[in-house]
Amino acid sequence: MANFRSSNKIKTLCSLLIISLTIATYGLGNAFSSKYFYRKAFGEKSGFVLGNESKKVLSNLKSDVEIFVLLEKNQEYADVFNLVKNDIRHLMSEYVDSTNESRIKVEFVNVIENPKGYSNLCGRFGILPTNCVIIVTNNKTKVLAIDEFYRTHNGSVIAFRGEQVVTSSLKELSSTDNNVLYFLVGHGEYELESVSFSKGLSALEHAAKQKNCEVRSLNLYDAKTIPQDADLVVVVGAKSKFLGFEREILRDFVDNRDGKLVFALDGNFDIGLKEFFDDYGIFVGDDMLIPTNETASSYLEDLVIKRFACHKINGKLIEFRVPVIFGATHEVKQTPWFVDNEKFEITELMQTDDGVGEQGKIGSSNSTGPYIVATISERKKFDTSEITTKAGKVLVIGNADFIANGKFKILGNRIFWFSINDYMLYGSNLENFKDVKIEKYRLVLSRKAFTKIMIRLTILPMFFALMGIVIGRRRKK
Repeated sequence: MANFRSSNKIKTLCSLLIISLTIATYGLGNAFSSKYFYRKAFGEKSGFVLGNESKKVLSNLKSDVEIFVLLEKNQEYADVFNLVKNDIRHLMSEYVDSTNESRIKVEFVNVIENPKGYSNLCGRFGILPTNCVIIVTNNKTKVLAIDEFYRTHNGSVIAFRGEQVVTSSLKELSSTDNNVLYFLVGHGEYELESVSFSKGLSALEHAAKQKNCEVRSLNLYDAKTIPQDADLVVVVGAKSKFLGFEREILRDFVDNRDGKLVFALDGNFDIGLKEFFDDYGIFVGDDMLIPTNETASSYLEDLVIKRFACHKINGKLIEFRVPVIFGATHEVKQTPWFVDNEKFEITELMQTDDGVGEQGKIGSSNSTGPYIVATISERKKFDTSEITTKAGKVLVIGNADFIANGKFKILGNRIFWFSINDYMLYGSNLENFKDVKIEKYRLVLSRKAFTKIMIRLTILPMFFALMGIVIGRRRKK
């Protein structure tokens, strides 16, 4: 009887120990999963590891990479801070682990707790936002706002696109050559060096240099050609006609050299390019569009553009819900009679609100709208054994002063220009990346952390197993 009671006690004790061990395992698993990071890829296109494009860029690094992550912890948004910190920390771990000989060094700087570190970085790179990522390599620097790492919808974060942002930045910075932007002169265009509030581009020139772009002026009448190193040609505010040979130079640049052209129109001037635009399916209206009182901004006679088509150029404008501010503008839309859609893809990028009238009809009850004010024509790639067609691009914007010094400081205008710049220069470089969806819960562990957890969790069962063996042998004796 005594042996029977003793056996029941041992069984009860073992049952309690098993229950306790299960609870402990569950608790420890959840605790460690919130602290450590683990990614397991199922298939090549998994969103939880670096893709082939990233690995290719990392393998071609010519210089070491420094990455500084600046974050400002705000008690009011502690959850957001922790989310951002963990996402970026995990992503940076992937980049560090994917390179040999510690080619990438990452440093996190808490702006509040380490003001000296923040001050030192500002001394090195200039005034920096308190939430950003700085990437330095090949003697080049790029500053990325934290907002660029996330995709939002209706004010909520829905995806993390850190790999897309970091890899494209590394690819850009690792290039041995800077992108070269040529701004045409000789037709009354806005000037790069000018500090004029309404007609100067000095602010844009400075911003372009910060993005590692070389900005140069070009007079086609003197040069007779577009230099071979031209990545983008921009025409801002031309006032006189382009000559026939100049039009042919521009056409050859687009059709035969995969060239990218951006035209920003100013005033009611005939610059002799209507037929040129028609050839690419773009129609430019003769009359200037001005706002009624209801559609004007705080700037006199300026248009608030808030309607954007779904296109990569407009992505950030849509995501961040910021408008673009134009002065008087031309209507710029797809040519109604254009039928060569097999060779070109034409997108009407943005339009005004209702209530925009032609010049002289401000406030008139006869005002109409909306009007398209920016259109891009992209030549489709077509390759056969006999014919090779390059993928040139022509973008026409009905207004020029949106990038002049006076309006370039406006957030939406800056975002619009930089989006144009990035799309024209890098095109579809980012299409190989997939966003990582933000989930409410995520179990993440590194291999090292997983090993530690397994060791710790197996110690207790092994201890009880050993105890059972010892007790069993003693009972047999």
